[in-house]
Amino acid sequence: MHSSTAQFRTLTASRRSQWRAALRASFGGAVLFLVYEASKSAIFPGLTIWESHSITIGFGAVIAGAAAWATVRRQSDLLQTIAIEEARREGLELRQRALLESETRYRILVEKSPEAIAVHRGGQVLYVNSSAAHLVGAMDTAVLVGCRMAEFIHPDDRDRWYRRRVESHTGSFRLVRVDQTIREVEVVSADTEFGGARAVQTVFRDVTEQRSLEARLLHEAFHDSLTGLANRALFRDRLEHALALHRRDAGHQLAVLFLDLDNFKSINDRLGHEAGDRVLCTVASRLRHETRATDTVARFGGDEFAILLERLPTEQEVLSIVNRIRVALTEALEFDHRHFALSASIGVAIGTVADDVDSMLRNADVAMYEAKGAGKARHAVFEPVMYDAIVQRLRLEADLRAAVRAPETSGLSLVFQPIVDLASSEVRSLEALLRWTHPEHGMISPSVFIPIAEQTGAIVQLGRWVLERACEQMKIWRAQWWRAGLPMDEFPTLSVNISGRQLAERDFVYELQELVQRVNVPAELLVLEITETVIMQDTDRTLSSLSALKALGVQLAIDDFGTGYSSLSYLQRFPVDVLKIDRAFVEGMGLGTSDTALARTIVTLGRTLGLRTVAEGIETEAQRVALEDMGCHLGQGYLFAKPLAAHAVAELLLRRSASGAPPRTRSVG
Repeated sequence: MHSSTAQFRTLTASRRSQWRAALRASFGGAVLFLVYEASKSAIFPGLTIWESHSITIGFGAVIAGAAAWATVRRQSDLLQTIAIEEARREGLELRQRALLESETRYRILVEKSPEAIAVHRGGQVLYVNSSAAHLVGAMDTAVLVGCRMAEFIHPDDRDRWYRRRVESHTGSFRLVRVDQTIREVEVVSADTEFGGARAVQTVFRDVTEQRSLEARLLHEAFHDSLTGLANRALFRDRLEHALALHRRDAGHQLAVLFLDLDNFKSINDRLGHEAGDRVLCTVASRLRHETRATDTVARFGGDEFAILLERLPTEQEVLSIVNRIRVALTEALEFDHRHFALSASIGVAIGTVADDVDSMLRNADVAMYEAKGAGKARHAVFEPVMYDAIVQRLRLEADLRAAVRAPETSGLSLVFQPIVDLASSEVRSLEALLRWTHPEHGMISPSVFIPIAEQTGAIVQLGRWVLERACEQMKIWRAQWWRAGLPMDEFPTLSVNISGRQLAERDFVYELQELVQRVNVPAELLVLEITETVIMQDTDRTLSSLSALKALGVQLAIDDFGTGYSSLSYLQRFPVDVLKIDRAFVEGMGLGTSDTALARTIVTLGRTLGLRTVAEGIETEAQRVALEDMGCHLGQGYLFAKPLAAHAVAELLLRRSASGAPPRTRSVG
């Protein structure tokens, strides 16, 4: 409507201008014509009337044409001006419409934005969108208009909020919601206009979940996921910081404790990994309880823990904490209505100004192995000589690995100790024993290298070689026995010790069956000796393996019986044939100790279950007599024979061919 009126007014003004122009042109033409007529008579006095009219018509035509051209030109200019003005007006209307649409879109975007947006002036809220109301927990945006921005900033962050307006337009703050809960936000501010005056627009971004995730990831990066204790990385960082402080102030003690749980693997094997995890969490709780808040308790993995003790007055205070930890760990644990005790071997390293992180950890680790080697359930304080022993052990470990790869050329060999009838001294069986003559250090005790082989896993390959050599040797002896014309049904059995790792091998039973068939020796002449401790680990799996071995025809013996934790119910389940009385019970016999009663109990138990009993470590005649009197019929020890080489065993076995009597040992006095 407004546009049509303007157009009408423009056209009306244009017509009026045209009329005025026409009147001016007519008046000018009349004057010009009068001047022309007067001039013509003066200039051309002799013209006839027709000549005068012709000139007048021609002149009039020229004047009319010029007037028409001027009128058309003026009208064209006027129309062009009108078109330009119309285009300018339409452009202005388009820009105004676009601006209005842009403002509408911006308002919609701000209203619907997931980011919280507030406009404020002088610290007072002028406008907020729905996301901002949701962020602070308000039911409606209107209730926030007029509030002070600082009301929603945590009191401890308000100074930074005020400084932010001068120093920076960005920042991170804690926002207090209407319900007084806290949210972490990042803000970005910018100058704007609102209501025709300058204001500030601030965008709030909720980063609470992001910060929580970052904090959790940071915690997981430096803490053990199972126990919540510090991990190795955090422990090393705190130890490095503690050593730096110790170098500046050496007036207090700094110590690192390294703990390794004794026999933790048996708990995992017997009760499962869930029980093992519960044990580890219980240990972590007890370690926290026995240490100070300023100390750092860490789990390095598996059943290994470390403790950093800082700013203790004396070394005695360090050892006092160590003893408290040992006592705390020995408290009985209960799982599935079963009670069992824990113990730990603890290595202690006292810090010096010359120590660094690696040396402290290494020294504590060395001391821990010293404690474990001394019998477990104890602690040891690091001394430099221990490190030399560890280095020697590592060298021995490397040498043993090399020896296992080539046993015959590395000093490994088998010797055999007779097991005899205590009444007649007749040889009833032989036990294969492994020996190692080191090329540099000479004879290495089995008590030294067998545990190393167990810990490194070399015992599996080593045990496989022992079994094969023992079976091959038995085949040789049987051939000699047959050639001597001796009764084959009286040939003695051969005992071979089997480690827990061998028994746990998936293909162990199959490999043994293949070996017996390949070497061609009777399976019933082979006795596998397994310690009581190994049998009680993961009893269901052990029972399955022992049953499979029994199905092959081999005999089974429990070695070192009486030193483990087996019960009568378990003995009744296991398909064993022999109980071997540990030498520890034999040594005290006849000396007025309880060992005699314990040995008698084992013999009685074996007789009740229909098992043969063999006494180990018999060294005196009094021990032999006492064992025979209580009903033990078989034994071995230095009283009868030391471990013999294979050729010496052959001579012993073949004495029967010359004497006609069963092979007997001669007492070693």
